[in-house]
Amino acid sequence: MTPYDVPETVIRRFTENGCEVTAIVADPADAQQTLYGTVTRDGALVGSYYCADRVRQSEWHIVTALGLPLTLDGQPVNPVSEGAAVLVLTSILTARDSYEVEQRLRDATRPPQG
Repeated sequence: MTPYDVPETVIRRFTENGCEVTAIVADPADAQQTLYGTVTRDGALVGSYYCADRVRQSEWHIVTALGLPLTLDGQPVNPVSEGAAVLVLTSILTARDSYEVEQRLRDATRPPQG
């Protein structure tokens, strides 16, 4: 039987757009795989994000402060990277009301007009 090696994890904190982002990173000296992160503003949870495929660091998901997956028009909003997830949480979900959140999401996910 092979012993299971638990990778070293670290907590990384930084501020983005007035929000505190806290990320849990596995194997920081080598693979740099983000397990999940949370975003708070003024001490209140905005939401969290996690990576479904840690090896490829793809298939990112966002969970709102209510514990629900972030959706737009009934479809999940899945950012392409950790940076995109942080951007959604720190700039879009910090809107004043649900209408403004939905409008910001639509603006961010529409193809450019031109």
